[in-house]
Formats: sequence, C-alpha cells, structure tokens
Amino acid sequence: MRLLLVTYEFPPKGGVGVQRPLKTARYLAEAGWDVTVLTVADPPASLWDPELLAELPASVRVERAWSLEPTRVVQMFRRLIRPSTASAASAGLRGVSGLPRGPIRFIQAFFIPDEKFWWTPWAVRLGRRLHREMPFDCILASGPPFTALGIARRLSQSLGIPWVADLRDPIVGGYFFRPLTPLHAALMRAYERRVVRSASRVITATEPWRTALMERHADAVGRVTAIDNGFDPDDFADAPPDPAVGFTVAYVGTFQGEIRVDTLLAAVVRARGADDGFARDARVRLVGPLDTETRETIERLGADAVVDRSGFVSHRQAIVEMRAATVLVLVLGSGPENAHIVTGKLPEYLASGRPILALVPEGVAADVLRRAGACWIVHPDDIEGAAVALRDGYAQWKTGILPVPDPAVVAEFDRRVLVARVGSILEEVLADASPA
Repeated sequence: MRLLLVTYEFPPKGGVGVQRPLKTARYLAEAGWDVTVLTVADPPASLWDPELLAELPASVRVERAWSLEPTRVVQMFRRLIRPSTASAASAGLRGVSGLPRGPIRFIQAFFIPDEKFWWTPWAVRLGRRLHREMPFDCILASGPPFTALGIARRLSQSLGIPWVADLRDPIVGGYFFRPLTPLHAALMRAYERRVVRSASRVITATEPWRTALMERHADAVGRVTAIDNGFDPDDFADAPPDPAVGFTVAYVGTFQGEIRVDTLLAAVVRARGADDGFARDARVRLVGPLDTETRETIERLGADAVVDRSGFVSHRQAIVEMRAATVLVLVLGSGPENAHIVTGKLPEYLASGRPILALVPEGVAADVLRRAGACWIVHPDDIEGAAVALRDGYAQWKTGILPVPDPAVVAEFDRRVLVARVGSILEEVLADASPA
C-alpha cells in the first residue's frame, strides 16, 4: 500500500511539531506501508534538528517542494548578511525566521488558512508528478500549517484517491490560531468545512477536539477519531543520565503566547524566601529557544542567580534533559482553549519517569496527569500554589524518594500503538474506496 504523507513540519526542521509526522512515517513504513513524504524544501525556520532524519527507515522517500511565503524575505535577507546561516550541520537556531510573535500574527491574518499558502502550487505539482511515476493509494496530511490539508485535498480531487486529515491542532477554536478579524474567522470556518467534507477520515489529537468538530459538522459523525500525541520508546532506550546536581526544576520547550515563565519563576522566588534549604539547593533549568520576553522576566523577578538557560537543543538532548531533572514543569495558558490541549511534550514527560509540576487549567492534560499520578496540578496563575508544590517536591526529594508516573498510563501513549491505529484507519479508507 503506497501512502503520500503531506506535511510542512518535518526534519531537518526541529521542534515539537515535527515529531508526530516523523514518527508516523517511521512506524507506518516499519508496518509495511510504502511511504513517501512530501514536505517543504529549505524551510525558512529557526529551529533546526537534522539528526532526526536518521530515524527514518531507508524505504521512506522524502520529496521536497519549494514554497513562496513571507518569511522567505527574512531568510534571504539574513543570508545576504550572514551566509553561514544557509545551512546547519547540527541542532540549533539558524536565525532565519525568528520574527516576534506579533508580526507573525499580523502576517497570518492576510492568508487562508495560513502564511504557507503559496507552498501549494509547487507541492501539488510535485505530488502529481510523483503519482505519475508510481501511483499512490491514499494521502495522509498533517497540519498545522493547515495549508498541507488544502494540498492533500487538491491532490485527492485531481488524482482520484482518498485522503485523511490529521489535525495536530484544531483549525477553528484553537489557541495558536485565533483569527484577528470576523472575516478571517468566517473564512477559517469555511476552510474547515471543505476539509471535513472532502476527507474520508479526520484524526484529532484530543477527544474534546473530536467532539467539538462533530458538533460543528454533523455530517462528520462516524468519520472523526481522536488519536493522542505520544512518545517513542526508542527515544528512552538508553540508560538514564546522571541526575542533575541539586533540586533541578526543568522546563523543556518554548514559551510563547499565554505559555509564559512568570508563574514558575515567581513561585521559585517565593519558595526560596520561605525555605533556606530550597534556596540553597534549587535550580531552574529552561531548555528551549532564548526569547527576549523570558530574559526580561528573569531580570524583573531577580531570578538570574537561580536560572540556567540552555537555548534550543536537539530532540535527543531534550530527552536527556527531561530524564536528568528532579521535577519537570508543564505550562499551559489559563484561557478556555487550553483545557482541551495535551501537548506533544506531556507524553514524553511521563515517559521520562519524573514527577511533574503542571501549571495547567482543569481539562484534558490535568485529567491525564491525575490518572498517571506523580504530579502537582496548579492553576497557571496561582503563584502561591506553585510555591507550595515546589516546596513539597523538595521535601520529598530530601527523603530520597520521589513519585513516578503510573507505567500503565504511560503505556497508553506509546507511539507504536498510536501509529498502528492510524494505519488501521488508512486501511479502512482503502477498503471503503475499493470497488465492490
């Protein structure tokens, strides 16, 4: 069975967004699918993790189509003044499109469904050529960027083969894609309708997103399935690293939008003032891109002496950082959209075997953590609650015994099992499309 996987997010790009399509390609190929990935050429992205490509089986073919998009201007300008950023041999920040969030949101408001729209003609042309060389049986598209879904829809219509949409975030009602105007919101709703009506199946990343999608589209009932984000056991196969020195509170990931460092650092400062032992032993480790807002918050709260910032690291090193920490920190915003999020980071946190301080609202993530145990759940704005949780974790660390997540709950997020479910959906789609 030949599958075309359309995704903008794919190595050598780095970051959490590439993990789901990367692991899907890998485990479908290992299950016997003939997988071709159609992704972007020379992405104008700042996060760079090319070693992830080594995870793909040799049978997976990766084809890249050029894109015309606003951040190309930034990419080209920066290459003129810093030619060395044209390529990178290792993980890190390439300094290509690190625009502030505000300008990016402004640019996105001019495009439906997103600023990657002009990737479409090149990707569709390449997809058609690949199909002529050796026909595909089915298309799977992963978004965001949601332009990938539109590409799959056009290819499905022109090639006469079914397609499946994998929504890592919701097109409508998601935190990261809030339309700036009523017109933009209406156009995004229309785009979602086209996606849902044309796709043979739709996969969402959480059950509440699945429910909300079916409430908006009654004709989608029976065609929408929720498949969680997960972790790859192979990423945790190596022996655990030596634990970090002292009581190390680690956040692994990016701060952006409502996901901020403020509550965590304010709680650390408060706990340090209330407990001399905590002040002596506690360190905060922030593993992720070095953004200006976080630096300013550290300075404003006077937390410079207690915070280490690594900058962006490879996914492999991020796993090492998780497993070396004493306590891991998960942060979500307090807005209602955040109640439906299970970030791609949460399953890896659970698999790391470390206790988790979750600064999250009531919702799906909190429910998962309660079932897994080994956690403190605190509202994202509750500084005192976070400080109490940190001191409680410190007291347990001093005894030499910290809780670990329930292995049975952790096993629910095994990528191999989750991708097998994706494979089953694709097989159902092919069976439905086969002539009687």
